[in-house]
Amino acid sequence: MRLLMTESWITAPIALTAIGIAANFMPLVVIASLIFGLSLAARIWTRLSLERVSAARILESTRIFIGESVPIELTVHNNKNLPAPWIEIRETLPSGMVSDKKTSPGGPGKRILRRTTSLSPNEHIRWDVSLTGEERGFFRIGPTVVKSGDLFGFFQRETVLEHMNTNIVVYPAVYEIGQLGLDSSRPFGDLRGGNPIFEDPVLVSGVREYLPSDNLRRIDWQATARSGELKSRIYEPSRSQALIVALNIPTFRQWQGSDRVLLERGVSAAASVAYWASSTKLAIGLIANGAFPEADRTIRIGAGNGPEQISQILEALAAVQNFTTGELATELENPRHPLPIGSTIVVVAAVMPPALSLTLNKLRKKGHLVNVLRTSLPDWDPEGFESLGNIPLIEVADRMDILMSGGAEIINQASPIDDLSGQTVHISESNEE
Repeated sequence: MRLLMTESWITAPIALTAIGIAANFMPLVVIASLIFGLSLAARIWTRLSLERVSAARILESTRIFIGESVPIELTVHNNKNLPAPWIEIRETLPSGMVSDKKTSPGGPGKRILRRTTSLSPNEHIRWDVSLTGEERGFFRIGPTVVKSGDLFGFFQRETVLEHMNTNIVVYPAVYEIGQLGLDSSRPFGDLRGGNPIFEDPVLVSGVREYLPSDNLRRIDWQATARSGELKSRIYEPSRSQALIVALNIPTFRQWQGSDRVLLERGVSAAASVAYWASSTKLAIGLIANGAFPEADRTIRIGAGNGPEQISQILEALAAVQNFTTGELATELENPRHPLPIGSTIVVVAAVMPPALSLTLNKLRKKGHLVNVLRTSLPDWDPEGFESLGNIPLIEVADRMDILMSGGAEIINQASPIDDLSGQTVHISESNEE
């Protein structure tokens, strides 16, 4: 019936009117006029049904840890004097998070939350839903689609509400450093400060006469212009300690896909080391041979100890996928992004390619303190890790298995990091479909 009305609400009354006039049967003309009038009214009502309908989504947080839940409040407003006799709201939720409400499949990576109700003039309704993070990653909520129509359902209109897609980041599992089998006070040796025999190019204490052996980047061009003679900067010794977490994403020497268990061990171990470094007030940085979501650039966060540093690192680790942008060895030796002088480098890896082993030994000879956390068992790429020589190798595979299975002597996750305040996302009517 609805399809018939949709397609024939104009042609049918005209045909009936013509027949009634030809047969001089006025009741038929009256019936045709009533059908046309009701159809026109229903059509106009449908057209106005979603006018000035708006919605808002309020999230208590957009950053959570695995196992935590985020409450979401969805409000739909009918900001006009015409009622909506029925309205259907379809909220798109990520399938990677668990909802406390019944949902239906909505395509790859999506679930649909459906609600049908009516709205009186200038009325609003609210639904509460909770999403629980069961795995790390970036998850998107939205878009929201609303559908409404006339009282009898003869005509329908559907609208996508724009500007309301919201990303939720589920951080990887984070554990106390001691739970990985490391000394919680000095897990990577003495981190009292940078090596004083190195100079920190960030700290300039003065200028001196230029020497032929000086690098051109050392020349202070402003001092040179003032004096008329070449002047070189004098740098202070490096005293601050930085720790760089370097995550090697591949889990096989040759491309054979990816081992999900090994990848998750590595991400969680890297997050735990970063959390420990942040809690001990070290400058912490991250390098991983993967890419940020929807961006073709390597994951790299420079060393720092600002209040948002650990959140940025955990967010980057949440984005790690099984594809890589290149070799980790290349990223560690990238001349455009030199490592802090005298920094400690903690490499988290399931496999140890020859190029990476060679690079780590080079960095050690340059004065960096290098440690390797192995997330695979000893029979997984044994030759690669043997090539490390005197670089400390820390086996964490067994510990990580216990931690991530949630079994035995329950090992508590690290305390949650202070999160962003609640977020309100306003949405308004957009394209009609």
